[in-house]
Amino acid sequence: MNSTEKQIETINNVINSTKENLKPLSINFIFWGIYVNVLSGFHYAFPSLVQSTKYSAALYWIILSIIGMLFMVYYNIKVRKTTGYETHLSRVIKIIWGVFGVSWIYIIMLSVYLKNYHPVPPILFLLSLLTIMTGFIIKFRPVTLGGIFLTIFTFYLNFNPEINLLLVNIVGVSLGMLVPGLSLFYSKSSNKLDG
Repeated sequence: MNSTEKQIETINNVINSTKENLKPLSINFIFWGIYVNVLSGFHYAFPSLVQSTKYSAALYWIILSIIGMLFMVYYNIKVRKTTGYETHLSRVIKIIWGVFGVSWIYIIMLSVYLKNYHPVPPILFLLSLLTIMTGFIIKFRPVTLGGIFLTIFTFYLNFNPEINLLLVNIVGVSLGMLVPGLSLFYSKSSNKLDG
């Protein structure tokens, strides 16, 4: 094998390992897409149960979302320990989504204290921006397009405030996170990432 073939093989190995490193990211997108849809669907189907007291809906979303966050933090730490190293790419993604977690908590706390402040539009907008950034960073168009869709959806929501926010959550998170996450998961396994 000559030096050119070795260089090409090395480049291919790096590309394939980068693709494999994106598997936890796709799992994160899929998990949150399913989890938020389940929470939203349950709240939509049983509003009297979730909204039984003044703060029960806020507690429902805060407590269950924090449980989801803790589960995914545990999953991501376990993946990092199994891998044995952290790439610059995974570190950047971790920081971006860590900022989202802190911002999400701030928005939820603000919605508890301010009356008539719905947290869904600002959370979806922030989610859309971070999804677009993630798509550009990992160079994967379906994730970028999912973030763009969420941005458009958020603008539509702001001009149609009477729309049911739980249904908005379901549609927005499905098309903005779940579908791109599935696309990332399956495109990796078939060794296709955008260049």
